Amino acid sequence: MQTLNKIAFTLLIAIGFTSYSNAQCTTGNCFDGNGSYLFENGDLYNGLWKKGIPNGYGVYEFVNGDVYKGSFKGGLMDGRGTYTYANGDKYIGAWKDGMMNGRGHFHWELIGDLMTNAKYEGFFKDGVPKNIEIKPAGTPAEPPKHK
Repeated sequence: MQTLNKIAFTLLIAIGFTSYSNAQCTTGNCFDGNGSYLFENGDLYNGLWKKGIPNGYGVYEFVNGDVYKGSFKGGLMDGRGTYTYANGDKYIGAWKDGMMNGRGHFHWELIGDLMTNAKYEGFFKDGVPKNIEIKPAGTPAEPPKHK
């Protein structure tokens, strides 16, 4: 039983080291300074660091194709920034604690005949638009009259 525990412990250390070795600071100073860090999942952060955490201006490229350019605080998106989704949607505005919070602009990249250049400009709270007002684009057509 003790030999089995030693084997399991050795495997855990080997797996942990392998996982850690895939994540690395590729350039610069990723503790206190400016550096690029490649995460184990393939995400890449290039920007300012404070005590090993993204803090200040940086660019975070997600493996799914999303990109955030802007301010970080304590490792979270915080301040002004632009988040561009892989599908072309884009949010430009204020962030707090990793979520859209404050004034911002969200543009949807819609493909097809339904809408083009759809956007919302206004306030966001915890990642959700607030006080959305829907107004008709023009005067509605009169219904046909029956004779």
